[in-house]
Amino acid sequence: MNGLSFDRTDAHPAKVTELPEALSALWDACMQNHEGTDVARALTANFVGIAAADGAQRLLDATEVLQRRSPCRAFLLIVDDAADGQTAELSATTRRHGGIRDIVLEQLVLRVPSGDVHRVPGLLRPLIIDDLPSHLLWSLPWPADERRLDALAELCQHAIVDSRTFGNPARELPKLQARRARGARLTDLSWLRLQPWRRALAEAFDRLSWQQGADVRGTIRHGRAARAAALLLDEWLHERLGASIAAEPDGDDGLPGPSHVTLQVGADEVVIDHRDGKLFTHVTTPSHCSLPFTHMASRGTDAELLVLAIDER
Repeated sequence: MNGLSFDRTDAHPAKVTELPEALSALWDACMQNHEGTDVARALTANFVGIAAADGAQRLLDATEVLQRRSPCRAFLLIVDDAADGQTAELSATTRRHGGIRDIVLEQLVLRVPSGDVHRVPGLLRPLIIDDLPSHLLWSLPWPADERRLDALAELCQHAIVDSRTFGNPARELPKLQARRARGARLTDLSWLRLQPWRRALAEAFDRLSWQQGADVRGTIRHGRAARAAALLLDEWLHERLGASIAAEPDGDDGLPGPSHVTLQVGADEVVIDHRDGKLFTHVTTPSHCSLPFTHMASRGTDAELLVLAIDER
């Protein structure tokens, strides 16, 4: 039996005033060079992603994963003050399995100067496929003017942010929590990156004689890229254990998560170290020092985390 194969059309420019017609023309482009064989649209979601110019490749990588695991119509917005914002690039990907061909990605890339971001929702609203869930990835720092985020979020039922990009996570993470408290469907990729750490800590506590109300103190060592992740883990440990945690911001700046965590639970100790892509967890009690156990330190690339965020919603 033949496996799946994917065919990508060439990217075609289109003026923003002609986007509905250009999207419709993608269907014809997918029919070309295939002797007129039928093609079906297999899209399951709308995806809106916004990033700065230096993060454009991250959005493109995301759609490469999405087309295989969550087929979508994708609107990729690149904030670039050197752009004129008048022309978009459109392309599509079809998936072939034997004689069956499905469109699994319809992609629109629009570069806009920062001053024109406010007009983008009006351009996209008629292009979003009705009756499909819509997801927004805000891959920018938290905006000083939150209306920029709100205007795009209103197009989607679910918003995804990455607090790793936040300038002041201690001030901005509570804003995410306040939005959730008001009913917003909001996922933070930094929280998903912490899942291996939470799993390792949970397994460590299976090896302790934990008693509610025990004194728990510890440290979290992290680098510059993991400031938000460290705050989220600190909050989680405080909520679950009443832990008092000290931050050590002198960890590995290249890691998106902590590099070291130590917890003192009464007379017991838990130590977790990030080494070579794995978490090594040591549990020591007054009567026993167990062999370390390991977990992979990552659930996947940023693009794979995005798919997880969409799947979980």
